[in-house]
Amino acid sequence: MNFGAFKRLFAYLGRHRLRLVLIMLAAVLATVFTVLAPAVTGGITSALYEGAASGEFDWERIILLLIALVALYLTAQLFTLLQNFGMTRLSARVMQALRSDIDAKMHSLKLSYYDTHTHGEILSTITNDVDTVSSALSQNLTAIVTEAVTALGILVMMLMLSPSLALIAIAMVPVSLLASMGVMRSGAKRYAEQQELMGRLNGCIEEMYNGQELVSVFNYTARAEARFDELNEALRQTAEKAEIASGKVGPITTLVNNLGYALSAVLGCLSVLRGGMLIGDVQAILQYTQQFSQPFTSIAGMAGSFGAACAAAGRIFALLDAEEEAPDPEPGAVPERRDGSVEFRHVSFGYTPGRQLMRDVNISVRPGQKVAIVGPTGAGKTTLINLLMRFYDVDSGEILVDGVSTRAMTRHELRGRFGMVLQDAWLFEGTIRENIAYAKDDMPEERILAAAANASADSFIRTLPGGLGYVLDAGAENVSQGQRQLLTIARAMAGDPEIMILDEATSNVDTHTEQLIQNAMSRLMRGHTSFVIAHRLSTIRDADMILYMENGSILEQGTHEELMALHGKYEALYMSQFA
Repeated sequence: MNFGAFKRLFAYLGRHRLRLVLIMLAAVLATVFTVLAPAVTGGITSALYEGAASGEFDWERIILLLIALVALYLTAQLFTLLQNFGMTRLSARVMQALRSDIDAKMHSLKLSYYDTHTHGEILSTITNDVDTVSSALSQNLTAIVTEAVTALGILVMMLMLSPSLALIAIAMVPVSLLASMGVMRSGAKRYAEQQELMGRLNGCIEEMYNGQELVSVFNYTARAEARFDELNEALRQTAEKAEIASGKVGPITTLVNNLGYALSAVLGCLSVLRGGMLIGDVQAILQYTQQFSQPFTSIAGMAGSFGAACAAAGRIFALLDAEEEAPDPEPGAVPERRDGSVEFRHVSFGYTPGRQLMRDVNISVRPGQKVAIVGPTGAGKTTLINLLMRFYDVDSGEILVDGVSTRAMTRHELRGRFGMVLQDAWLFEGTIRENIAYAKDDMPEERILAAAANASADSFIRTLPGGLGYVLDAGAENVSQGQRQLLTIARAMAGDPEIMILDEATSNVDTHTEQLIQNAMSRLMRGHTSFVIAHRLSTIRDADMILYMENGSILEQGTHEELMALHGKYEALYMSQFA
């Protein structure tokens, strides 16, 4: 069981010390008043027995005891209500803080974390694991305090009534714990496996849902179902074993404690017959004997819940401990000019230590130039852009934007100078207006309209119900792929960045839409420094600089005419598209 993670979780509770102390005080008081009730009940029984034996009842004493009993129960319930209300609010605040920390962490994680974890796994941690921890806190934390105080209070009352009978109940506790210890350890292990499988299953579901079209196209449905069934069956078996292990604890402890209860009843009755105890005291101590086992049974029963919570907390803190991006300099440098110049100086980089992808890359881009990056798949084209945007940090060398090293600038300052249009046209659920104005808060309406017009998106926007107010659904599936791409171009235009990054995005669209996208991209690049990841080489013949890349290295560099004159790899790639 990952107690270290749970210990860290208590640091979040420590931020609300006063509230936690008041909740625990309410729990203690509720328990104390509840523990006193059997002693008062025993007093009533003894008074009634004595009255029946003598033929004369002390009604004043009996009524006072009844009033005291009612008062004890009412007061105990009042403090229980306060405890539950306070714990619910405290748990909600703690989970809010935990989710806020997770959200902040998600924005500072290295991009490599997202490359090595599926969306489903991450979502499972943020939702399922946090909910599991929340349930453990709100339902079991005060319960542990209550049960501990209950056990202590009952022990004191039993020792006051009959030390010899109290020893029987005390002796049953270690027997009960020893009998259930192995089961509890097994349950904790199974709950940890359950949380891990839950994350994998969610990752599988998310992957299959997002790729449903491809699943159907490649007749992968049966294999997808088999993969899901395999994970689902493994989760079922693990969850079943975890619940069985957890379920064994209660019967084991109940059996042991019932044996102690029976023994106490026999000895107590014999003591009454000998005149050594009052019958009300025997009744009270039997109630206490039965109640004395309940705290240990309850705490043992919570082992499963806490096992799951510890496993969930471990996954949460594994995310929170994941390596972050290098912190921004304080204060970050702000370039004196905004002309869009870019320079790579002896840049080397590798995704894994000891395996460099780029070695000694040097590029100098003047303001307003169009730079095309070409090469086979895996050549390092996207890597070059990732380094420029500082999604990854270079291993050596430096990259300058507007004459200042990107490491000397804050990421906010750096990325505010870029606009991106990628092949995957990402749009969020919301209105078209909100999507186009994504780059800046309170963007003027005329700027949004101008961007839509320049991107050739205004014509189809006018045909939609509500125009700019038309609501795109998740993934913007209610507009065509070409329309999504035009909207991403409008979004980039509305931001008016000085440097544009474009990944040619005209695949899977009709000829007319392709021409619209090409024209819009041409207008977008006008007056801006631009980096174009080119797939159709005919579209970048007018580029000021073409970089031919292979295996992370720039093998050829120059204009189209210069590279064709070299009769090298660029020429071979260019000619292959017209063969």
